[in-house]
Order: sequence, then C-alpha cells, then structure tokens
Amino acid sequence: MTIEDFLRLLLRNLFLLILGVALGAAAGFGFSFSKPEVYSASALGYVSASSQTDEAGNPIQQASGNMQFQYSKAQSYLPLFNTRAVGQSIVDDLGLQSSPDTVAGSLQAKLDPNAPIFTVTAFAGSAQEASDIANAAVEATADEARTLESGGNEDAAVSVQLATYQNAVLPGAPESPDRFKYLAAGAAAGLLIALAVAWLRDRNDSRIRTADDIAEAVDLPLLGTLPDVKELGRAKNGTLPDPKTFGAREAIRKLRTNLRYVDVDAPPHSIVVTSSAPGEGKSIVAGNLARVMARAGQPTLLIDADLRRPMVADQFGVDGAVGLSQLLAASVSLEDAVQPSSTQLLSLLPAGQVPPNPSELLGSRRMKELIEELSRSYFVIIDAPPVLAVTDAQLLARHADGAILVAVPGQTRSFGLTRSVEAIRGVSAKVYGVVMNRASSSRFTRLAYGDAEYGYASYGKYGYGAATGYDTATVVPDSDDEVDVEQAGGPAEPLTSVGAAHVVTDSGSDANLEDTGELRSARGRRAAPNRDAE
Repeated sequence: MTIEDFLRLLLRNLFLLILGVALGAAAGFGFSFSKPEVYSASALGYVSASSQTDEAGNPIQQASGNMQFQYSKAQSYLPLFNTRAVGQSIVDDLGLQSSPDTVAGSLQAKLDPNAPIFTVTAFAGSAQEASDIANAAVEATADEARTLESGGNEDAAVSVQLATYQNAVLPGAPESPDRFKYLAAGAAAGLLIALAVAWLRDRNDSRIRTADDIAEAVDLPLLGTLPDVKELGRAKNGTLPDPKTFGAREAIRKLRTNLRYVDVDAPPHSIVVTSSAPGEGKSIVAGNLARVMARAGQPTLLIDADLRRPMVADQFGVDGAVGLSQLLAASVSLEDAVQPSSTQLLSLLPAGQVPPNPSELLGSRRMKELIEELSRSYFVIIDAPPVLAVTDAQLLARHADGAILVAVPGQTRSFGLTRSVEAIRGVSAKVYGVVMNRASSSRFTRLAYGDAEYGYASYGKYGYGAATGYDTATVVPDSDDEVDVEQAGGPAEPLTSVGAAHVVTDSGSDANLEDTGELRSARGRRAAPNRDAE
C-alpha cells in the first residue's frame, strides 16, 4: 500500500476513525474513574554536623562546614527510608492499617545532588494522610540514623544528625489517576482499532466504486457515469422526469456518444440494458438513454422486456395493459402494441400483461424476429431484468446486437459484475461496456476513491451549456449529425451529407459537432408515432 492509498483509506473511513477516537477517548476517560485517587506530599530533611568535645574539653571532631562529610553521611542514610524499622515507626505513630513493609516501600527518597538535603515523598488515599506520612518518615529516619551513629546508646553524643528541614504541604489535587493520560491512551487505542477495522473492511470490500474497479473486475470500457441527482431518477408518482441541468443532460449524451463507437465496424441497432442485481437503476438508464437518442434525431423504440417487474409504462405515463407479452403471443398487432411518447421520435413498447412464462416468451424465435424487424426502423433499447436474478437478460442479449450493464458505486459487487458478463458471453452475446449509475460527484468522493470521473455539473458556468433548460434555438444543418430536435422546435430536415452540424444557441455560442455517421434520413423508414414535443 502506497502513501496515497493509505491517505485515501483514511478519507474513505474518516467517520469510522473519528468515531473510534471518540469512543476510545470516552472509554479511557471513564476508566480513569475506576482507579483510586492517590495523593502525594513531600517533606525535606537536612543532614548537619557539629563540633563535639570530650569530658576534658578537647575536640573530638571538627566537622562543621565540612560539606563533603555531611553529603557522604546523607548518602549513607538514604537506604534507611525504606527499611522495616522506619515503616514500623510510621505505622505506630499514625495508627495506619497498612503493613510496615508496604508503608516503607511506598516512600520515595531523593538526595539533592548539591546539598545534603533529602526529599521524601509519601503516597496515600487522602491529602492529609500523605502529608502526615511524609513528615513522620523524616522523623522516623532521623531516629534510626541517630541510633546507628550512637551505637544504640541514647546518651551518647553524635556529631552528625538528620533533622526535618521543611514539613510537607497538603496537596491540592491527587497525583493519580492522570485523567488526560487515560483519555489520550484511550483515543490512541481507539484510533488503532478503527484503522484495523478500516483496513480489514477495505481489504474485503468487493463493491465497485471507481472506473479502475470496473477494469479490474471485467475487461470492459466504462461507457458513461451518471450523477446521483434526483432528475435522473423516478419522481414520486413513478414517472421519469426530464433532466434539465446541464450536468445530467451531458452525462446521458456522453453515454449516447460512446455507444456509437463501441463497434465501429458493426454499429449496434439494438441494445439490452440490464444490471447484475435489482435496484441498480437499469430501467432509469434505459429510459433516459432512449429519450436522448430520440432527441438526437434517431427514431428510437424503448421495449420493456422486464415482464416480471415492468417499469416503462409508469415511467412515461402511458397505458401498459397491452404490449410485448400480447405481441409475442400474436394476440395484438405491432401497430396496436407500440405507443408514442411525449418525446418526438421516441416510441414505447410496454411489457403488457405479466405472463406466467416470461423466459419462454423472451427466448422464443418470435422475439428474435421481432427485434430484427424493429431494428430496421428504430434504434431499439431493451429494458431487461437483472442478469443474476433470471435468465431473461441472457436470452435477450443473444437476440439483440449486444448488452450494457448498469453498476452502482458502493452497491454493485465486483463478483456479481463478473458473473453477469460471463453469463451473457456464455450465450455468445456481446457486452459493450458498463454504465456507472448514481455516481457521487462530490470532491470528497473523488479524493477518497481516486476516481478521475468529474462529471459535467459545473461546466455550464464556463459556457458549455445553460444551467437549466434547453437553450438551443436554431440549427443550421451543415451535415448529418446529432441535433436535439426538440430543442430546435421539431424534427430536423433529413440530413444526408457527411460533415459537421453547426449549432447556434440562444447565448450566441456555437459548436461544430463531430459527425458520427449515425443519423440517417428519415425518409423511406417507418416513422415512429409521436406526440407533440414537450
């Protein structure tokens, strides 16, 4: 894992990491209250030497001012603070319940490096007790030192003695537990646990998130990335709204353009739109793609071949009682089954009545012949059931020129996408590519997953298109190219020459659109029934 990968891992799991740190800090802080409070107090002791004389008045030792002598004596007294005798004396003086060894062992005595001064620190559960133990420790050690210097003779004179220099002061706050340290330790532990969970989750996450994930799962191109916006989804009443923002419209147009180049030697005239699992928006993609194909001047037919859960009729607000199922059963004619839509050059073939044997109908010779017949007059887009749910999509892909798969970032599993491609190819059908639906266009997502797909949501303010609505007012047909017939106010005249179409917008901008060779003259072909332009 590179540093860049690690940083993206942190970004992807930022909420988890913050939660881990917060919970760890709270746990550490709470745990500190389970620890008993311990107070510390320190007293000072000083080793002094004095001049002593015998009975005749002769000096025994002149030690006053001999700092080195005093310091060496202080060093010899240092171990006395932790002896049982000192501990017993403290317990007896203060009436403590602890054992002498425990009391003596808890004392900390340090000698100043520049003077014969001791610092004795005592620890206890209360401030007063800690102060009393520290003061008693100096006195008890002084008595023990005096006993050693006199050889056990209490009346003997000694030249060196240990005395209290400064009594302990009552501490204002406990020495431990240090709640900040517990909080910091808990936060660090929570962060480490969250990192481990994030790494394991990321390592075992098989969901598709970026174009690179698609390339790793299947050897197929990414045909388009549709943003996660409301206008590219169904409205509350189930209908399919007309995308108005430039970003949404341009994403669909990019998909349409890419479809024209998936097979330049044998351009497709019938395409199955499906997905690996339910709930990935394949019907919405099919509906929007059909609408934008028709607006480019291409007679288009959208077939609802999802005979188990039909959606097309509700999306476009048409009557779905008669449709594909009756047409395959030869109970209605093609003219009766195909319905016009509110989009010019776009016709609809609803699913009709839900049959008891969808797979048999869709895999029949009649279905193959129907697709071949319709492909002569329309660009046929077939909304098919999910591949892994039933075999319908495989059967339809075999009859059509090929299929495209819809995937949702963060939802579609890579193994599901792989199995879907294998299933379609297993019936000798083509898979042209993958469409990423409901992709987030936020900067955070792009940074977290390293995706290069930026979409077109912000391009309108730079002159590439209006923020809302369709602003194309005039179309000058310099060539046979894609023209939004509804933006231009109606179907364009048949275009036969090869070149570029010159488009002039309301804002005065113009563009030469590259000719794809896909538009054909509408004359001599079966015209699709139409309603008035939206």
